[in-house]
Amino acid sequence: MNTIQLPHGIWQYDPTKLLGKPGGFGAVYEGTSNQGEPVAIKLISVDGHREIDVADDLLNKDFAHVIPVYDAGQDTGSGTNFLVMARAEKSLQDVINYQGKLDENDTVSILLQIVDGLLEVPNLVHRDLKPANILFHSGSWKIADFGIAKFVEESTSLQTLKDCLTPPYGAPEQWNLEKTTNAVDIYALGCIAFTLITGGPPFSGSIEEVKNQHLQQKPPIERISNPRIQTIASMMLRKKPETRPSTERVKELLLAFQKDTGGSQSSGLAAIAVAGARIAEQQSQEEARKQAEKDAQERRQGLAQEAQGILAQIIEDLFCKIQTQAPLAIITTLTKPPHSFQFFPNHSIKLGNAEMQFDFNKFAVIPVGSFRSSRWEVITGVIASIEQKAGKPYKWGANLWYTNRGEGTELRWWEICYMHNPLMRTHPEIEPYSVSELGIADRAASPGIMEVQFGARPKLIDDECSAGFQERWLDLFAKATTGQLSHPGRLPLD
Repeated sequence: MNTIQLPHGIWQYDPTKLLGKPGGFGAVYEGTSNQGEPVAIKLISVDGHREIDVADDLLNKDFAHVIPVYDAGQDTGSGTNFLVMARAEKSLQDVINYQGKLDENDTVSILLQIVDGLLEVPNLVHRDLKPANILFHSGSWKIADFGIAKFVEESTSLQTLKDCLTPPYGAPEQWNLEKTTNAVDIYALGCIAFTLITGGPPFSGSIEEVKNQHLQQKPPIERISNPRIQTIASMMLRKKPETRPSTERVKELLLAFQKDTGGSQSSGLAAIAVAGARIAEQQSQEEARKQAEKDAQERRQGLAQEAQGILAQIIEDLFCKIQTQAPLAIITTLTKPPHSFQFFPNHSIKLGNAEMQFDFNKFAVIPVGSFRSSRWEVITGVIASIEQKAGKPYKWGANLWYTNRGEGTELRWWEICYMHNPLMRTHPEIEPYSVSELGIADRAASPGIMEVQFGARPKLIDDECSAGFQERWLDLFAKATTGQLSHPGRLPLD
């Protein structure tokens, strides 16, 4: 046994008893405290000084889902750095190796514990989250091995990323040697979810093959049979870090699944919502403040393309539902101009004297700074409308914006209705509940009384919220087919 003296105690470890495989910044050995209590002692390599800094931040904290750290620092005798942690019973990788895959309830329970661990250390980005680093200790699953973790505000060490990336769980931005955020851990969590459900990670092969798959290929999400877990995993495995859900939102989605008792089924629109969420590719946050305008606009083009893909799928699913119930409904798409920033065709469906249309071309890519007054970041938008030609002609409209609503960093699709302020004497030529000018939309989103204001609270329409959006527009379309659509006597969507 070797004895070491660290800042907070005296410890022993057996250099012949290795716990697991050596990591990029050191090996872990069986050890004991001076009182004989079992611990795990990690010998930190010369390049692993960062781990000591992180360990100091975790030292003797009462975490529920982060492995306890008892001591860290330099041995007074040898001058070598060590880290002393609680000794776990097993790793999540051990469970996978023995069992192959887990059932849905066990998977969600484990994922929730990992998420709680991430929420306990919001100032840290783990950067190497994987089943081998999820340990079972004192009756619960806990995150361990912050060997390449970094504080959120620190700059990224590219060499660290290059040397210590775990291929099956590495996020695209890690492969590209880009700055990492907490979104890296969300991506790894998506890989872990996939592994627990299917028995293996989403991508496999040589290192180069795995790299290309992480960067370019969609994960084989269809291998997850449960549609709700499929949706959650798909959201976490989005390629661009800005589009992944926050840690808090992942927890909300997992808790919602856990609380679901499997009762009454929806009319089918919920299934459409799942389908829409499964192919969702985008949600985003602003690039660095000093990014050049050209780079910023190129970023927005990519975000708009994927965001419009999310909405296009929701709409296509909606049209498919209508056509299934009414085979005489006619679906039309208008192709995009050959040289433009317009990524998707317009979508329309006609049934009798009613037409529903979604105009993707008007707001294909919204220029940087178009929403200065409201401070919203709006990437792209769509004008949605239903025209009634039977009875009393009427056209219902709304705007769909891909935005963060000026609060937080997460970009999502929102349905927004506008109304002309009756206190103002101006009469702008706009359809009720929709606007066609960015300036009007910006002013409406700004504080204070303007000539045009929101007619109702903005409503989320993507991912798990697409079912409500589709239900509203199915009802409006049904009314238009019978000539019953009219200017409402109250605000339309509250």
